[in-house]
Amino acid sequence: MATRQKPQSFPVLKRKLWKIFSEYVRRRDKGICFTCGNKKRWQDQDAGHYIARSIGGMGLFFEEKNVHCQCTACNRFRHGNLVEYSLALRRKYGNTILEELAYKKKKITKFTTKDLEVLMGYYKKKLDENNFN
Repeated sequence: MATRQKPQSFPVLKRKLWKIFSEYVRRRDKGICFTCGNKKRWQDQDAGHYIARSIGGMGLFFEEKNVHCQCTACNRFRHGNLVEYSLALRRKYGNTILEELAYKKKKITKFTTKDLEVLMGYYKKKLDENNFN
């Protein structure tokens, strides 16, 4: 008789999704720091948020435009290197990106465990479909 697996908790799913999403972001950006241009292997870089996870809530936690590859120096020691980050965001997405992210920051977003599972499937598929060599 098969045993039923206990559903994974929200924190466990969020952590697993972050691992997949972070890998996707760092590979998407080819290991190049968004703020200083430092290039390393994607495994040696961080996925850094423009609007911090603690401020943006869940609405910006997995927002691709809010998360980019960053070197450890910019992400951790320069606290995101936000002046350069904002300039790079405008270059990449246009002049209204900061307002767009500020608006999304104000929206209350609540994910369910099902939402996290769907996002995990989505980013696993993106990793599988893209040739990040």
